[in-house]
Amino acid sequence: MELEQDIRLVHLDLKGAPPKVAYYEQIFPMLKDWGANGLLIEYEDMFPYWGDLKELAGPHAYSKEEINYILQLAKDNSLMVIPLVQTFGHLEFVLKHDKFRHIREVPDYPMTVCPLHDDTLPIVSSMIDQVMQMHPDIRWFHIGADEVFHMGMCERCQAYQDKKQIADEQLFLEYVVKVLQQIKVKYPEKRCIMWDDMFRLVEDEILKDSGIGPLVEPMVWQYLNIITLPTDLWSIYSKVFRNIWVASAFKGATGPSQQVTNINYHIEGNKSWLVTMEQHRHKFDNFRGYAVTGWQRYDHYAVLCELLPSALPSLAICLQVLVTGTFTFEQHKTISTQLGCNGLIPINPKESDSPFPNCDFPGFDVYLGVYRWFRLEMEYLFLQENDRLKSWMSCYHVKHNFCNPVHLEHFLPVAKRLLEEFNKLHRKLQEALTEIFYEDTVDEWLHVYIHLRLKSLSELVHTTENQIKIGARVKDCKVICDT
Repeated sequence: MELEQDIRLVHLDLKGAPPKVAYYEQIFPMLKDWGANGLLIEYEDMFPYWGDLKELAGPHAYSKEEINYILQLAKDNSLMVIPLVQTFGHLEFVLKHDKFRHIREVPDYPMTVCPLHDDTLPIVSSMIDQVMQMHPDIRWFHIGADEVFHMGMCERCQAYQDKKQIADEQLFLEYVVKVLQQIKVKYPEKRCIMWDDMFRLVEDEILKDSGIGPLVEPMVWQYLNIITLPTDLWSIYSKVFRNIWVASAFKGATGPSQQVTNINYHIEGNKSWLVTMEQHRHKFDNFRGYAVTGWQRYDHYAVLCELLPSALPSLAICLQVLVTGTFTFEQHKTISTQLGCNGLIPINPKESDSPFPNCDFPGFDVYLGVYRWFRLEMEYLFLQENDRLKSWMSCYHVKHNFCNPVHLEHFLPVAKRLLEEFNKLHRKLQEALTEIFYEDTVDEWLHVYIHLRLKSLSELVHTTENQIKIGARVKDCKVICDT
């Protein structure tokens, strides 16, 4: 089953662990070879906002020159670019600033703008204008608008809804239509895309009456391994929208702190999307294609999930699934060879005890380091459940210097080995991460996933050695052994 006519976008979620530009030089040719023909770039605070929006640019935001270079790299590799700018929810990177706090829907929460505040639309429009200015040649622009968790909660919105007797979904549609209409007037040659989840359960008559149909192309997203959507969804959408997109995932969709990509899960999800769209694509004038998403944080305040280099094999395989409609052993061998591996890439590394193959794809040292971390993490968690540790060196036993070394000597060598291995991994990963990412990403990943383990293991080894030195004496022995 050849699907070359479909657009296949790779989603770059830059709100966490944005790569240095040099990494794009390495991976864009590979994306093209694997079957991608476009990029969906969610800049967030990596875009170099200027003027009244300059606060929005993060400390390592790409410069205008770097944005132009990324776009040229994409063009050189036949990758169309679609920028994504959130316009309603997921605006933490805007609303965290005191300057923009006043347009929050809920004063204490930084996710959602008030759709009726006089300043909201001008601020959102300015963001769109600046991104448009840096992307003059694009065909599509994505306005986000997913997961708007807070609507109709401020006094302004409540009074408006009471007066007009409308529900939250109608308030949502009114605002989004205003955003889309502004884009249509300013940029009539551009087509807009938005996530579909906020109107997924809205009645078709309400959707039609809102006027949203001619203004946007929905991108229907779901990241499960088996697609399960309302049975009448496609019939309803086809009455309102002429064109449709869908979004699958290659990483970042199985847990907010997930670090190891279950490739098999995403293979099944992409295959399920192929089956789903084979059944429903004929209902629309145009089925545009797929965005293979790779979320890097669940929101601006969340920890990092799977890093791009550690999920690059998953991306390669998922793209090939969308190109060919299947995944075979021969494809597995071919992709592993393309990744420069001397063996097969594990499809679910969590369930694999065999040694990892050596590869030479960009970021392999990060990939290998993350999976070594995962195995050490499993050993660490297993140690924490050790019966001798829990039962003969509890906090109570330590407080009263009342431990029996015969039990402590069983787990001490394990703790010392793990401490040494985590220290070695810290050094290797710090070097590998620094090659690809900025220092704040390196610091965050190491702090969240390694530093705490080093601290815990250091304390465990120190305490265990002290208790062994005490030598199993009477409770509350005052022998001073802490050197």
